[in-house]
Amino acid sequence: MRSLKVSAMYAAYVWFTGCNGEEAESQKEAVLFAHEHWKEFLPCAHQGLGRLLIRIAGKQKRGSRRRKDTAGTIAG
Repeated sequence: MRSLKVSAMYAAYVWFTGCNGEEAESQKEAVLFAHEHWKEFLPCAHQGLGRLLIRIAGKQKRGSRRRKDTAGTIAG
């Protein structure tokens, strides 16, 4: 996914949650809103932020595997 699109989707998500609260149901609505309306948020999107978000998402996926392996090794 392109970094500008990720940044615009994040901006849409943040805007929606700011207007509607952060309950579990509205989080799902916010994700759906971000997927549908990200193009409207392109003017406030920043490519560097999108790259950072992509990098963070990638590290969380890989990092969780490492932690499980390490915990198993330590436990014995």
